[in-house]
Order: sequence, then C-alpha cells, then structure tokens
Amino acid sequence: MPLTDDVLERVLDVVGKIGRTALGPWGGAEACLDAYETAIRAVTDAQLSAARATRVEPLRSALASSAHLTRDIGAAHLSSVRWILGV
Repeated sequence: MPLTDDVLERVLDVVGKIGRTALGPWGGAEACLDAYETAIRAVTDAQLSAARATRVEPLRSALASSAHLTRDIGAAHLSSVRWILGV
C-alpha cells in the first residue's frame, strides 16, 4: 500500500494520541515539552558560558558552534513533536 497523504495523516494522528496518553502521568505533553525546552536552553547557556570563559580561540569557536547546533536541533525536535502531538 503506497504512503498517501491520507495514510500519513492517520498515522500521525494515532502517534499523537499515543504520545499524549503516554505523557499524561508526567503532567501532559505540553509540560514535558516545556521541560525539554528548558533543558535545551540550560545546556545551550552552559555551552555559551564555557565558550566565553575559554581563552583558546579554536576551542571557544567549537563550544559556541556546539551551542548553536544544540539550540537548532532542539528547536527542530520541539517543532516536530509539538506538531505531531498537536500541542
């Protein structure tokens, strides 16, 4: 059976329902995603703080790049999961 838009929509609807149900005991999907967002922000801030405190330029650039990558990947994750869960 080919994957049509209708099939994909139904699959994502089921996955969203399962996800919302599974996250219920931890305060619901929105609370869990907010906690994930806070954790990503904390890790990014720690990486940027380490970059500012480092005097060696190549290491400073690597830490800053890692912070930006962490932020961007986290934002992509959050956007996708919020869309799937309908939060």
